[in-house]
Amino acid sequence: MLKPFFSALLVLSLAGTTLHATELGGNYVEQIGALVDHGGSPRKLKKSETATTKATFKPPVEIIIEAKTDSTNLRMSYAADQVIFNWENNRGELRVDGGPANGKHKPGAGLIPTKQYVTIRWVVTPKKQSIYVDDQLRYEHEGDYSKIDKPISVFPSHGSEVTVKSIRVKQLPTIAE
Repeated sequence: MLKPFFSALLVLSLAGTTLHATELGGNYVEQIGALVDHGGSPRKLKKSETATTKATFKPPVEIIIEAKTDSTNLRMSYAADQVIFNWENNRGELRVDGGPANGKHKPGAGLIPTKQYVTIRWVVTPKKQSIYVDDQLRYEHEGDYSKIDKPISVFPSHGSEVTVKSIRVKQLPTIAE
């Protein structure tokens, strides 16, 4: 049973497939619960396909994404129009386009292994965002994130194939920063 805060229907649309959310331990809500396409494997995204939550979220929120890329361009959006791992022009640079951290890219923070799942933890509070990969802090920025009320997306680009195993979201308690 979903907690009252999450009583609205939480679903994800993947290229015409609607998958319902299920509640996980620790107050995380799996946004793509079934994440299984007819073949029984996690959802593979190609070309312009996206995995986007229908629900929108306001900070403070913690997002856990389990995904992998076959080559370049594992991209995600929420506190930015796109955060790019394994960017096609410089795999080592973490790209941040749009939002309060627009253009504040970080050299040496964007490389992730190919063909191997990584766990990305994205913590966004009203005044800060932090991005971790496999529990290693990769990026932090302080800014005004208080007005965000957006869905979360994961997507490929420039010919990459991204496989998404999970997108989990936990609303964090509001505390003074």
